[in-house]
Amino acid sequence: MAQITKITAQKRRGRYNIFLDGQYAFPVSETTLVTYHLAKGMTLTADMIAQIKDSEVVAMGLEIGLNYITHQSRTRQEVRERLEKEELPKDVIGQILTRLTELGFLDDVDYVKRYLEADLKMGDSGPRVVQYKLRQKGIATELLADQLAGIESDEWTAVAVRAGQKNLRHHRNRAYKDQLQRLRVNLMQKGFDEATIQAAIAKLDPQPDPEAELTMLKTEAEKQWRLKQRYDERTRKQKVKTALFRKGFDLAAIDDVLSELVDES
Repeated sequence: MAQITKITAQKRRGRYNIFLDGQYAFPVSETTLVTYHLAKGMTLTADMIAQIKDSEVVAMGLEIGLNYITHQSRTRQEVRERLEKEELPKDVIGQILTRLTELGFLDDVDYVKRYLEADLKMGDSGPRVVQYKLRQKGIATELLADQLAGIESDEWTAVAVRAGQKNLRHHRNRAYKDQLQRLRVNLMQKGFDEATIQAAIAKLDPQPDPEAELTMLKTEAEKQWRLKQRYDERTRKQKVKTALFRKGFDLAAIDDVLSELVDES
């Protein structure tokens, strides 16, 4: 048996120090303090002390979990992994996850719905990438499949169009053919299927600008011509032609520009 002789508040808000028989014994949270009605003069048995300490571990873990999800929604697995970093016992982690679920702070179904809603409204990820990211967060395959099934193909097309617009702006100073190739690759990497990519490109309907493209071609050709001046004329011409073709320029236009460069040199 031991008697609580003093309870003092820590500098950290909501935390208290418990003194038994005049000696510091252990810290507790305000939740534990209230739950067990701890007060000066109260007598505690060894079993009670053990129970209080166990409850305090749960309370501490609950506080960690709450702090972790305060600024950003988390999945059940993410919270579990955060608690495991604290090396809490598995049964304690289970209790914490259950309590957070009961309080409405953990809900993987709601998390997936919000995640998908955000992607459809403002994101640029296709269904394959979305599935991968959510599985990494521990979302069950069945849950994910169920939520994805409710999304219409035209909704994914709208996301692909948004992603495509961004990609086209980024590569607007490239050859038209190169722009299209990069656009298609980018949409594939973002997780869209071929049908969605084709539908998005049709809606985007990117058009070439012959005048601007010719200017870009001449500028790039002059640059490549200078870079490869150490070669003889035939090799130099072939290497420049190859470099320009890889950048998406038209072969006939490349030949015309190269002819001008050869004449000038």
